[in-house]
Amino acid sequence: MNRCDRHSCVATYFALLCSILLSVNAASAHDQESFQDLWPSEEQRKLVSDRRATFPGAPGFVTDVDWYEPLELVPGSNTRALNIELEDNVTIDAAYDVLIRHDTYAFVYWRDGAIRAERYWGTVTDTTRFDTASMHKTVVALMLGVASDQGLIDSVDDNLAKYLPELANKPQGSIPLKALLEMASGIRTPAFSDDPANPYWQFYLGNDLWQAASHWPIKTKPFEEFYYANANTQYLQWVIERTSGMRYTDFLSKYLWVPIGANTARLWLDREGGSSRASCCLQASARDWLRFGLLLLQNGQSGSQQVVSQEWIEAMSAPSKNNPNYGWQIWRGSPHNPHRSYGSGIPVTIPAKRPFLNEDTIYLDGSGGQRVYVIPSANTVIVRIGKPTFEWDDSELPNLLVRAAQ
Repeated sequence: MNRCDRHSCVATYFALLCSILLSVNAASAHDQESFQDLWPSEEQRKLVSDRRATFPGAPGFVTDVDWYEPLELVPGSNTRALNIELEDNVTIDAAYDVLIRHDTYAFVYWRDGAIRAERYWGTVTDTTRFDTASMHKTVVALMLGVASDQGLIDSVDDNLAKYLPELANKPQGSIPLKALLEMASGIRTPAFSDDPANPYWQFYLGNDLWQAASHWPIKTKPFEEFYYANANTQYLQWVIERTSGMRYTDFLSKYLWVPIGANTARLWLDREGGSSRASCCLQASARDWLRFGLLLLQNGQSGSQQVVSQEWIEAMSAPSKNNPNYGWQIWRGSPHNPHRSYGSGIPVTIPAKRPFLNEDTIYLDGSGGQRVYVIPSANTVIVRIGKPTFEWDDSELPNLLVRAAQ
């Protein structure tokens, strides 16, 4: 990242790379609403200023998982063993060259039933947790599918107010869940300001997430345009909490993290006993992100358990109306887009210099090159976690590994 002052560096990282979404505990929504005229308070402004001042910066954010508090555990079971049959060949060496060039911290390559390559750099190990920001968005979408499978959600065509009735007389209430899933709700990221009272900062680092999200502007009608705004995932998590009657961390642990055999993860809270942040801040290891990728690869099944329906995975992976490279909170490699955009007016684009060799490639996208690639036709999952960069070429690593395996 180019040299800049602290505030502009942090703003660039949050706005253009992290895509961090905050979530509020649905049970506290009414209490938060009562403070609308006083929001944000001087204490809330100071909190944002203090959190912003201690932010570790883009190079260290991914690995410095203890800088932020409070955190809440997402208990796992650590029971799903991973087969390991490591390969040592020129292709793996070439992959390491790519990874080292981009300052990678962790890499796991799974193909045809086993881990074929795995490497960590520096003090990182296979149990190290990372902050991979927007990779969590795909988890939220999958958990909405779990809620749907349980009959808690009738249809993704339902408007948000059906599940969050306090929004019935507000613009957000008429947005369909499907529009939120597809980043086509009309919600926009607030205009940036250095003022800690600005909804931009209160959303990312504040402690009153319901109020912060309510101040994000709505510029278009649903399904008029693709625009990657974090409040979309925010509202989806509220729906999960409200319909399940559970804290999101408990729902995530019971219906995903334990069934896939993951280790205990952690999530940021906005405040003690408050709400977890939904499109970021799920701190998990590279191996546990592999387990999540395998769930997608195996059509929602982990071992003998169907965690989420195959129909939901297929719907998540299908192209959306306004962006064929985006499904439901997950990216698609096809059709080839050499300069993938997050939406009109967002200046960052992500390169994919060559078409993906496998048109069914889908992937999780987090903070500047954090990735989980899932390639069903190659029976492959690839996890890459490293120093955030604008230069990560999405097609280079998966094409290298897939081509050699053919």
